Amino acid sequence: MMDYFEKSRVSYLLPKGKKILIGDNLPLRKGFIQLTKEQFINRVDELDPSVLWLVAENEGENCTITKFLSQTLSLKSLKISNDYLPLNDLFSSNLKAISLVNFTDRNLLERYEEFTWSSGQVLSNVEFFSFFDLDGRYDLGGISPTTFPALKWIECFIDKKGKTLDTIQGFSNLTTAYLQYVRKHDVFSILQDLDIKMLKLEGFDRGFSFQTINKLSNLEVLHLNGYRENLDLGLLANLQLKEVYILNCPKLEHSEALLQIPSLESIHVINCKKPLSEEVANGLKDRLQVVNIDFQ
Repeated sequence: MMDYFEKSRVSYLLPKGKKILIGDNLPLRKGFIQLTKEQFINRVDELDPSVLWLVAENEGENCTITKFLSQTLSLKSLKISNDYLPLNDLFSSNLKAISLVNFTDRNLLERYEEFTWSSGQVLSNVEFFSFFDLDGRYDLGGISPTTFPALKWIECFIDKKGKTLDTIQGFSNLTTAYLQYVRKHDVFSILQDLDIKMLKLEGFDRGFSFQTINKLSNLEVLHLNGYRENLDLGLLANLQLKEVYILNCPKLEHSEALLQIPSLESIHVINCKKPLSEEVANGLKDRLQVVNIDFQ
């Protein structure tokens, strides 16, 4: 059952059109055409792709293929490995989404500062950026509000000191944040000056608090995964939420507050033991368009 958040995410990552996967050693995904770099270069005009996944295959390989990407006007979504940064050529203004993945050539990690987004490469039309940095650098691949001024959606890990959050604050057009390793940071206060409408949080440390969540007064979609402490759902009652998605949160309290949110259209409660009474569950089913409750 696809939710609001996932529908919006898929619209950025997999827009309509041909989808190309470049690389011989990668598993083919359904709906994609798999090609070598040479095949792609020879057929780029014919293919007219909207989506391209480009993951480096060989250590120290030449990145000249990126110049062909800059000429691919149909390209709207790109997944590219860190090996290709910094780019020598900018993409067309039609590109809306960039997903950065970790180094394929692990030898490059020691020199990662050489492989970041150049401050002179401004993509004024990109709205979506994702980089879950498994290498623990927490540098967003070098992007900034200056290089991605129109950014609306960001996905990333958060570092212990919160420097990543400091950078995120500067994306003035941001409406969606998918943050992992939020630790104990007061993300609600930090993001309060942005028009955040969708928020997905994971990776909580003990002591993370939801007391300031009402500072995100325009929040419409809230996804939570893995909060193990007591979670007072009464804190959500004054928000104009359309969707609440709660996964792996075993200590939900005051679930009756969900019935007090008149704007609510969709509720998902998965693997949270049994937090809802029969009365609350039935009340939600009577009122909402989508009710997905699993009491495992």
